[in-house]
Formats: sequence, C-alpha cells, structure tokens
Amino acid sequence: SLEPQRPTRGAMLSNFKGAGRVAVSSFLRTSSRRAVPVRRMAEDAAAATGPIPTKLTFNFLAPHQAIASKQEVDMVIVPGASGVFGVLPGHVPTISELKPGVVEVTTAPGDVAKYFVSSGFAFVHANSTLDLCTVEAVPLEDLDPAAVSSGKTDAEAELSRATDEVEKAKAQIALDVYTAMAEALAAK
Repeated sequence: SLEPQRPTRGAMLSNFKGAGRVAVSSFLRTSSRRAVPVRRMAEDAAAATGPIPTKLTFNFLAPHQAIASKQEVDMVIVPGASGVFGVLPGHVPTISELKPGVVEVTTAPGDVAKYFVSSGFAFVHANSTLDLCTVEAVPLEDLDPAAVSSGKTDAEAELSRATDEVEKAKAQIALDVYTAMAEALAAK
C-alpha cells in the first residue's frame, strides 16, 4: 500500500519515553557545567550595579510634550493594568500596561504632583530609571468636574446606542476613562 503506516500507540509511547530519557540525561550532563558560569554572571552583574541610588530618574512622556525628562524623584505611584504599584530607586525591571488613573510623583517628602493618565506603558529599568509613556496626561487639578460628568454621561449614552463591536469598544473605553477621571476627582 502507498499510504503511510501509522505507528501503534504503544510504539509512539516507547519512542516518546526514550526521547525524553535522552533529553533529560543530556540536560543533566550540561546543566551542571552551566550553573557556575550563570551564577558568576549574576554575581558580576550585581557587583557592577553598585549600591542602590537614592533617587529615581523619571521620564514622563505624552505625544504632545515631555512632562518630565531625567527628573530626579523619590517615588512614583503608577496605575498598572494589574494593579497600582509604587516605583522606588532599585525597583526590579518591569514593563506594565497603564490603565486610566492617577500617577503620583513624589519629588521630596510632602511634595507630590498628581496627573491623570488615560493609558500607556511604564518601563522600569535596572538603572533606577522609570519611563512613563502615556497616550494622554493632564495635571489632576486641570480636570473640570462638570466636563468629566458630562463626558461620562455621553459615553454611557454612546455605549447604549452602539450597534457593532467597534462602536461598543470605543464607547466602553471612553466610559472607562471618564469613570476613572470621576473617581480620581472624588479622591482628590
């Protein structure tokens, strides 16, 4: 017959088990040789970075302006997609999507600037630098409560009128942003 012959289930399992034994034994033979150089590289990297800096270098960008460029700050509170988190000098490198919310920048004890951001990304680097790249950012005190309330009402109406998935998604995003603005103003 010209059709390929399928191996039996037992033959496939014995081939798989044999391949697994070869892969595991190969890994065990090489992993012990690799462990020391990897550990040494990690120790060298830790020694090269030196002590944790006392300040965080902060870059805060929106498409229309650089809000902060290489500003030395104590701490930044960021509204990450998986939760709000604080960034201090020496923070572990991280990339996080931003959700609509408030960014709090502490330049000195008691000196806190608050900004509302609609979305974007936060990049925390190993050298104690934070890059915040936002779609839109405004000082919290510049938000007009009446305009936010009106915008939220309009977004709710748009969501209820939306007929296709794209319209619904746009309206839901607008509603999420206006809701976050209203919550930020209420907490102010």
